[in-house]
Amino acid sequence: MRSIGAGKIIAMLFAVFISTILISGCAESKETQKPPGAGKSAHGEGFEWFYESFDEKKTAAYDAFRISAERPFDSEPVPIRDKSGTVTEIAVSDLAAAYQGFLYDHPEVFWLSGSYNYRVSGDSGGEEMADAVSVIPIPDSEHDLRAMKKEFESAVEYYLRKAADAEGDREKAKILYDSLAGEIEYEEEALYDSALLNEHTAYGAVCKKKAVCDGMALAYKYLLDRCGIRCILIPGTSEGAPHVWNTVFWDERWHESDLTWDTVSEAKEGGQYFDLTSEEMNKDHEREKEGIAIRIPLAD
Repeated sequence: MRSIGAGKIIAMLFAVFISTILISGCAESKETQKPPGAGKSAHGEGFEWFYESFDEKKTAAYDAFRISAERPFDSEPVPIRDKSGTVTEIAVSDLAAAYQGFLYDHPEVFWLSGSYNYRVSGDSGGEEMADAVSVIPIPDSEHDLRAMKKEFESAVEYYLRKAADAEGDREKAKILYDSLAGEIEYEEEALYDSALLNEHTAYGAVCKKKAVCDGMALAYKYLLDRCGIRCILIPGTSEGAPHVWNTVFWDERWHESDLTWDTVSEAKEGGQYFDLTSEEMNKDHEREKEGIAIRIPLAD
């Protein structure tokens, strides 16, 4: 491992990935209501549910990942700073949750892999601490990233046009859901091949039409974000295997949907996993019992 500044950079793997901020899309829906704790981000498009649920240490790390995501090819890590701007430390064991929350909140940074680096700054009570982080991009260069952004924007506009004339948030959500489910191929190989990183991102889903569950859930969230519809990714398991799905807010309550299961379903009529209550989804899904999933609202 190579040394950087005060400590060492260690690569850590995580199981999710994401996409890029665009200009146009669905207009803000008149019927969209603001649920408790799900405010619109002041930092760009999307709704930062996890950012708002974190403590100050995790939000500081989240902000550092945010800065690093904007300059993913920089060689220097980004210092973790508190609200006063002072460099601070966070337990290394808490970095994974901060990064996962950042990725789940921001499907528009599709160029990030699920891995990140951190700089060890010391030890506190036997807990390793970090004071800087950096992301690891999927593309090899800025040139490649620019090309991917252009391709992504075009693909996103294609989907958004499908929902442009829809009336109400539920109808928009259903049109986008059915469009993605009808065009994306579930790429099981990506679960075992570490080289297939795009399949875990919104880019893989909307541009390459190939993805696994996190890529599909991120793509769906991004399209809904662009339409002003609040959406959260839910980590957990399905039939005992790690899985990610969505909960979406309209008509003043949450509604769970699993795009992946409808994508792979052999049923003639799709939409079996669209607009379910948590009780209905829990028949074959289970949320994580700790970590970032515990505060995600239930769909009643």
